[in-house]
Amino acid sequence: MKKAVCFKYLTCAVLMIAGFFVYGCASKNLAVNVNSAVPTQIIVDSLGRKVEIPVPVKRVVVSNSYIAELINCIGAMDTIVGVDYGIYEQQDIYRGRFSETSIIGKSTRELNYEKIIQLNPDLLLITGNGAWEEAEKKLAPFGIKVIVINIYYTDDFKENCLLAGKIFGKEKEAQEYYDFFAEKLDYVKTQLRNVPKKRIYFEYKREGNTTIPGDYFAKILEYANGENIFADAKNVQVNSDAVILRNPDYIVRVGKANIVTQHKPPTISEFEQIKQEIMARPGWSEINAVKNGHVFLLSHYAQGGASKITGTLFLAKYLYPQELPDLHPEMIFKDWLTKYQHLEYTGGHTYPAFGLND
Repeated sequence: MKKAVCFKYLTCAVLMIAGFFVYGCASKNLAVNVNSAVPTQIIVDSLGRKVEIPVPVKRVVVSNSYIAELINCIGAMDTIVGVDYGIYEQQDIYRGRFSETSIIGKSTRELNYEKIIQLNPDLLLITGNGAWEEAEKKLAPFGIKVIVINIYYTDDFKENCLLAGKIFGKEKEAQEYYDFFAEKLDYVKTQLRNVPKKRIYFEYKREGNTTIPGDYFAKILEYANGENIFADAKNVQVNSDAVILRNPDYIVRVGKANIVTQHKPPTISEFEQIKQEIMARPGWSEINAVKNGHVFLLSHYAQGGASKITGTLFLAKYLYPQELPDLHPEMIFKDWLTKYQHLEYTGGHTYPAFGLND
């Protein structure tokens, strides 16, 4: 009788272990048994999906550098066990924390599900423009939950902070992080409430790549009290001749094509090269912004902090220095780096550059 019982339990154990290694079969037929004794909570992600997750969350994989930044800023970086290639290649930001064995895919659209399963996380955190639906189907049999955080949009900053705080049990830290930036945005809004907007042409990384309402970068201009000259456009790619016709008073350029986002700022000569290229475009000498030298450059890193709020504050101060005497974007950027990103301060991420007291 005892031999029969032992054989029964041994057989069950062998079958359970084998099931974990048969990915193809498991994805169709096998669901991992979840220990009902593990406490859970229901969270609502950026798409309004209700997802039951364990408490506490101990292991996550992340596919988007902005999500990784948010996790870092609320003090939950130690939970990340896997990242996409875009995060991995930011070696000077994450100080070599992630190795090649941590890579879970090329991008949010190209994930390596076998690798994710191998890392055995509680959650995959991904943006709404990523392959979250496919990921949900592939990972559900293994008990790995998929959470969507639409981190790109500045107007979702509060919701994203609170969501991350709830996921990681860092509600206090997330609220403090949100409050730090909300105070600055409120100051800008109050000070510029009745100030006429300045007309801006925004360019992202390459000639003609601009922003329109609903795009990731549109709120930078709106929150900085700028008037987007292409607010009526249907596509983010525009013709350079159209910029001449609309004659902006200011040109704002973020980053450079094929450059990895870095904690180290561009050199002055690199900034000057970008500015000269912009000003030398055929016919652009007739644009008011070029005539008056109103060309403002930001590194991709300075633009993107805290769902693009750091970039918004830099731009607001550049446009309205007299109206915003108590706004010091370089100091805010320093605090974001040292207090929240846990990095040393590196200035010079804008051109012209700001001082800490500007």
